[in-house]
This record gives sequence, structure tokens and C-alpha cells, in this order.
Amino acid sequence: MTLRDILKWNYGVESPSLEFLREGGTLTYIVNSKNKYLLKVVGSAFSGTARQSVSIMRYLEGKGFPVPKTILTKSGESFFETEVDGEKKLIVLMEFIDGDEPELEKYASEVGELVGRFHQLMEKYPEETVPEGKEFFIGRYLEFLRKKNYPRIAEYEKLGERLWDKIKDFPQGNCHGDLHRGNLLQNSDGQIYLVDFDTVCQSPFMFDVMVMCDMTDYFNPRPEDIALTKEVYRKFLSGYSEYHALSREEILSFPYWVAIRHFQLQATILEIYGIDCIDEGFIDGQLYWLDKWQESMADFAETFLNGET
Repeated sequence: MTLRDILKWNYGVESPSLEFLREGGTLTYIVNSKNKYLLKVVGSAFSGTARQSVSIMRYLEGKGFPVPKTILTKSGESFFETEVDGEKKLIVLMEFIDGDEPELEKYASEVGELVGRFHQLMEKYPEETVPEGKEFFIGRYLEFLRKKNYPRIAEYEKLGERLWDKIKDFPQGNCHGDLHRGNLLQNSDGQIYLVDFDTVCQSPFMFDVMVMCDMTDYFNPRPEDIALTKEVYRKFLSGYSEYHALSREEILSFPYWVAIRHFQLQATILEIYGIDCIDEGFIDGQLYWLDKWQESMADFAETFLNGET
């Protein structure tokens, strides 16, 4: 059975045309028919996260939260299961959101409201999500460095312990897990949608907040980027606090989370592309970034409290 057959007989989509969009463990297509859709063909290795993602989207949709609408099969299912060349596949069809990434500098308060409402609603999400703690955020990258016999690993280990000690007791809940600006879409009417729920997990709320508001350059900690980050962060919090509360300690932990993100993201990159995708010089460069960033941590908190950039 072809994808066009599945769309016609199981979803009632007549005369669909498929435009390949991307591949990354999941094949994604744009479907053009009377309406426009996004089609995902998910392999067995990613079926668990895909099922969770669909479940979360349907939950949020039922709460009136702006996410792409899941298109149900004729029998009322959220996805269609099939088999291709002996491998089970999950077919997910959803509304296509015709939009672009919003300008965060302009819409930071609105995005803050969206994320705050998301965190609020996800407190009552009825299913369990994966808990992510120190091993996920810090330990994975250290293990890669050990495998590479990185000579300055003690510096990374010391920093990792110091960073985690600062945030280890913060409140946790269901977070997006990959809340960068590319997972926002703003349509022509100005409505902002949140997308891609494959990485939802239990973690400190500040992780989501920091990923969205961090405007610093991943390789060059420039003062102008730090100033912009503070400006965006303040506007974001003005909207976020209407739906979800953060303590003073959580708010001031932002610079620690920026540093933790370097551990977490680098480990994820290595998991995807392999341990040899970076060399010792690159790891030295990341350590230089982190050393420079530490110099600005105390200043970040002090000036943020005083409303300075």
C-alpha cells in the first residue's frame, strides 16, 4: 500500500500530492490536497516518542492550546500503523502550519505567555514522561570525554559538579525538552504555535526557559549578546509569570543553565554524529567559552536584578 493509498483510504484525503521535506529518523512530507497537511512516516526505533508526541498534542489541543491539529483516521485513531519491507511504520498526519519563526526580540512577552501556559497545562498531563537529571545534562558529555581520553577532563568534571549543585533542588515538571525558537511557528494572523513534542521530559522548568531566551553565540560570548539575552529574558518573564511561577533563585539561575546547556547539547550532537565529529581543539574551544562565561555569571545576576544590560 502506498502513502497515497493510506491517505485516501484511511484518512479520506482525495488525490493527494506529496512533497518530501526532510529525513532524520522520520520521513516528513508536505501533503497537498483540498487542505494542506504534514505527514510523518516514523520507523520502529522512534515509534515510542512519536506516540508520546501525538498524545501530548491531542491533550494540548483539547485544552485550546495552539498546536498543530492531529488528523484522525476514519476509524478515529491518532495514527495509522502499517508495515514496509518487514518494518513496522507509524503514519502521523497533522495540520500544516504555514508560518515562520517569530522574532523573539519583538514577541518575547507573548512567547513567555505561551511557554508559561504550556508548563501550567502539562502539570496535569495524565501520562508519565521520562525523567532527565544529572546524567542527562552533565554525565553524558563527561562520558564522551573519557572515551576520547581528553586530557583536561578534570576541569569539565569540576565545573559540571559546581553547576549541578546550583540547580539540583529546583522544582521539576513536564518540559518541552528542546524549546528553541525553531519550534515556534507564527502564522499570518500573528498566532504563535508550539511544535515538536518528541523530547518532552521531566526536568527543571528553567531548562525550557533558558533554551528559549538564550541569545548568546555558542562559540563566542560577546557582551552585546549577553545584553540582548537579558532584554529578551525580562520580556519573556513578564508573560511567563502570568501562568507559571518561578522563584527568585530559579530566575537568577539562568547563567548556570546556559553553561549546562553546553554539556547537554554537545552530548546530544555526539550521540547523533558520533564521537569523532569533534576533536580536542573543539573541546578546548568549548572549555574556553565556559571559562569566559563563568566570569560573567555573577555580573549577569547582579545587573539583571538592577534592570541593567
